[in-house]
Amino acid sequence: MDNYLSHRWPQGPGVQPPPVPSLQSPPPRQKPKRSIRRWLVSIVCILLCLSMLGGISFWAVSRIAALIAEAEQEPPSIKDSLPRPSQSAHVESGWTQDDLPWGKPDPSVSLSVQPAGAALSPKQIYAEALPSLVVIEAAHQPEGPRRVQGYSMGTGVIVTASGYVLTNYHIIDEAVSIQLRLLTDTNDAYDALVIGFDEEFDIAVLKFDPDGAQLIPAQLGNSDSLMVGDWVYAVGNPMGYLLGSMSAGIVSALNRDEDESGGALGLIQTDAVLNPGNSGGALLNESGQVVGITCAKITGLVREEGEAIDDAAVLEGMGLAIPMSDAIPFVNHILATGESCRPTMGILCFAATVDGQQGIQVSEVTGDNARAAGLKKNDLILSANGSPVTSLVELRRVLYRTGVDGELTCTVLRGGEELEISFRLVDGSEQD
Repeated sequence: MDNYLSHRWPQGPGVQPPPVPSLQSPPPRQKPKRSIRRWLVSIVCILLCLSMLGGISFWAVSRIAALIAEAEQEPPSIKDSLPRPSQSAHVESGWTQDDLPWGKPDPSVSLSVQPAGAALSPKQIYAEALPSLVVIEAAHQPEGPRRVQGYSMGTGVIVTASGYVLTNYHIIDEAVSIQLRLLTDTNDAYDALVIGFDEEFDIAVLKFDPDGAQLIPAQLGNSDSLMVGDWVYAVGNPMGYLLGSMSAGIVSALNRDEDESGGALGLIQTDAVLNPGNSGGALLNESGQVVGITCAKITGLVREEGEAIDDAAVLEGMGLAIPMSDAIPFVNHILATGESCRPTMGILCFAATVDGQQGIQVSEVTGDNARAAGLKKNDLILSANGSPVTSLVELRRVLYRTGVDGELTCTVLRGGEELEISFRLVDGSEQD
């Protein structure tokens, strides 16, 4: 903090005030008489001064006019000479997802969660997590002849020793090349390929060749075991250059639904500090397992045409993460096929309470499998594959883990009676 001191008088001891003028008036002095020569000299001096002032004024006015003319010419923006993330729309840049550096899927690779072990100290958690994290730099194509190449920075989690990495899709959106650096050794850069992604769920799977480096994959934990109040830790690369930063917090809420129409996964809400650059990083439980992929924070800022509204409230301590147990079915499908999927029942529905029982009420049956199995309009689905379903998030979780072509058995309430109806799920993404 800058401390500005006013100049005060007196400034210290021993400093005496100036002498006070005497109240007695001095005798008046006689004004000397001036000769004509002295008057002429004075007039000539005045004229010379006026002429000099006129010349100076003319030069000053000319210089000011020139400066104004120079100021009217727009100087080159510093943004034109610095790398920056591209914010242009796909239509303007001409970018398509075909421009991503693509790799091939491998059906032999599959991920799974592991049981939680003993609780570790924050120091131990950080030491175990750091070797499994990377910093991601996704380069964008230049926007014009005077624009340098932009880029996006984020974080990724190594999930296999062969070099598969899990991250957020929005980091690689509009990218034409991707490089990774290990947080334990940032000197070497590795080119990465995109195996697949799910843009709606903000999941992407990358692959890089470790080139002899010994990779340590992260241990994946069961996000279903999380409870509100549990301690969690976020490790990532905020701002893209504060590499390997760790923050701590608790689970603030579970099953945060960003899309009541049925799109997004139920997210983990945490008050662990998250900032731009943490995207794609690890949310760790007390055993040091990755139970979520950090993806966003709720700031309260409403953006319109790419600009933040200044008078919006700024919220803190509201980070979001993709639950690992919910993400793995989609990640495994991407690893095997290079594409994502949407297991669906073929119905339109909403959460409701009928005769005191909560469930999912069918408003329309659109799928052949559900219709052939006997599911009808106004049926209240109480459970799916043995799990109670009282919200769309809970129902989608069962569908996503059952998978396309998986058998779904529903307990429905119809006319006061409970019935069991079974049928196979279909891939809703193929019907879009």
